[in-house]
Amino acid sequence: MVVYPYQRIPDKISAGLDPTWGIGRSENGWMTTETFYQYIGNVFHPYLLENGVKFPIILFVDGHKSHLTYELSVLCNELKIEVIALYPNVTRIIQPADVAVFRPVKVAWRAAVRKWQTDNPGQSLNKITFAPLLKTVVDSSIKPEYLIRGFKLCGLYPFSADAVDYSKCLGAGSKRTDTSDEEPNNILMDYRYFVSIVGEETIVEFEKN
Repeated sequence: MVVYPYQRIPDKISAGLDPTWGIGRSENGWMTTETFYQYIGNVFHPYLLENGVKFPIILFVDGHKSHLTYELSVLCNELKIEVIALYPNVTRIIQPADVAVFRPVKVAWRAAVRKWQTDNPGQSLNKITFAPLLKTVVDSSIKPEYLIRGFKLCGLYPFSADAVDYSKCLGAGSKRTDTSDEEPNNILMDYRYFVSIVGEETIVEFEKN
C-alpha cells in the first residue's frame, strides 16, 4: 500500500497506481491505525485469497502502534491471521525486510531515479510519477529467494535462535572468527556464544522488559 497525504486521492495519482497495489491516505502520508486496518482487510487478505494461501497464517510486524490495536486484533482473528510483533530496536537482526530486502531496493531505487531524471530532463519526480517508478524497482529488486533468505537469517522460518547474527548487537568488529571444534560456527555469532559474552543476567532482564 502506498499512503498519500490527502483527504481525497487525486484521480491522476490513483490512475497511475498498479491495480494490484493498495492506496491509502492519512493526514501526513504516514501509516496510521486506520490505513493499516484498511490494508489488512482490503488489500492483504484479498491477496491471500486470490493466491490460494492456506489459513491460518502468521503476520510478523514491528511494534509500531498502528499495528497493535484492539480493532485490528479482532479483524485478524476473524480472518485467521495471527499477528506477532517483533521485539523493538532489533529490526536489523530479526526483521526479514531489514536483513535481506531493503538494501537491494535502496540500490535499485537510486539507479531508477537517476535513469528517470536522465530520461525526463527538467522534470521532478512527484506524487504522480512516484508509484509507477517504485513498481518497476520492486519488481526488479525483490526476488523470492531474498525473502526466503531473510526469514532464514532472522531465525523465523525455519525457527532457530542460532540462525541470528548476534554480533550485530555488539557493534562493528565483533563477528566470531574462531574455528575450534567446540565453537563450529565461524560465520555468525550463535545464541549460546552471544549469551556467554553479555551474560545470562542481561538476557533475563531483557526478557522481562
